Amino acid sequence: MFRELVLLHGYASVAVGDIIRRANIGRSTFYLHFSSKRQLLKHSLEGPSAGLAACVDGDGAPGRLSPLLKHFQDQRHINSVFFEEPLRSLWVGCLASVIERKLRGNPDHARARRTLPVSLVASTIAEMQIAMVIHWLKRGSVSPERMATAILANTRALLAS
Repeated sequence: MFRELVLLHGYASVAVGDIIRRANIGRSTFYLHFSSKRQLLKHSLEGPSAGLAACVDGDGAPGRLSPLLKHFQDQRHINSVFFEEPLRSLWVGCLASVIERKLRGNPDHARARRTLPVSLVASTIAEMQIAMVIHWLKRGSVSPERMATAILANTRALLAS
């Protein structure tokens, strides 16, 4: 329901009051779970972010990312609002947080932590991944599988540098 409100009215126009009316819950119930609509948005972006963040795992494979990219491709006209500001920056931040947690928890990325701050590595990967998805959806004609391979290769290259 939150996603539908954002798609219909735009993120900036949606108020917490709109969310609680649509969800048929009380204000205190909303604030019991989320401190703001921004936190609700970040929570709702964790699913797609987890799929992209899996690229930093050693077992990341294009086959795991392709279904998410296919979904983005199928829904690109509906979900294009998520690729524009201010939602794009919020999504990049959410993705960077998920990637950073993965990097901090994985001893294989110790080298990346020594050469650059892990937050910078995570932010750079997140920016690159989202930019690649956006450009692919706007201009690309390659398959989701090929795009997944490219995103994975670029993520690994950033981790190796």
